[in-house]
Amino acid sequence: MRTGKPQDGELQNNASDLMLCAFALSDCIVHVDSEIAKYLRAVHRTALELAVPNLFGLEIGGYWLTSAQIHQLRKLPDCYPSNEINFVRRAVESYLLAQTEKLGLISENGRGQTA
Repeated sequence: MRTGKPQDGELQNNASDLMLCAFALSDCIVHVDSEIAKYLRAVHRTALELAVPNLFGLEIGGYWLTSAQIHQLRKLPDCYPSNEINFVRRAVESYLLAQTEKLGLISENGRGQTA
């Protein structure tokens, strides 16, 4: 067993084992094209409905999305007609990317990838 500061290589190896636990919804700018802009309101409203208020106590506060809620949000496109599914899917992913921009990209399985 080693103690002390981990080496950079060790941090990189362990980074792939990190999993996003939760993030707080915040005001953000979502960059989208006009085809998917009309779906953002539904995506945001659904995210707020799924979010857990004060997940980590009142001291931290906010509305938090966990990996489970992210998975549920990604099911939203299934509620739309087949000709709109891809637009809604892109809106969901754009929204999640904007919300987690400072954390790095989140992938389909909810794992974080540091930037």
